[in-house]
Amino acid sequence: MNLTLLRHRVLAALLVLLGGSYCLRAQSPLPEEGPFPVSLIRVIANPEKFDSHRIRVIGVLDYGGGLDNSVCLYLSEADARNAVMPNCIYVDQSVDKGDKRLGRYVILNATFHYGSGHGLEYLSFEKISDMKLWPQQPEK
Repeated sequence: MNLTLLRHRVLAALLVLLGGSYCLRAQSPLPEEGPFPVSLIRVIANPEKFDSHRIRVIGVLDYGGGLDNSVCLYLSEADARNAVMPNCIYVDQSVDKGDKRLGRYVILNATFHYGSGHGLEYLSFEKISDMKLWPQQPEK
């Protein structure tokens, strides 16, 4: 095999490797430039995959049923009404009792945090940049 042919093969292999890694990075499920839209059930089922990433989710905003009156994002209205804690994620933002978003579906952009230890898991939304009624509903 001549030297020119060998150089061309090495160059082609390098381009394939570099191009492949660029494509994998471009198709990453968690882009760094903005919140990644994901279902709330997927986040609850695989919290370690979304830890410390900006995500956009839709769920029902309501109180978590605890003594501290914390606010959570639930999978559904039935889960919120019955305070089904395994189907909710804590929202690190205070919400007044008169807030029109309570008990309603909202779309939320936030950083997701997952922690575990001593047999317990802690799921929360922090650094909330946007929380609106979903679908977009006019103010009453």
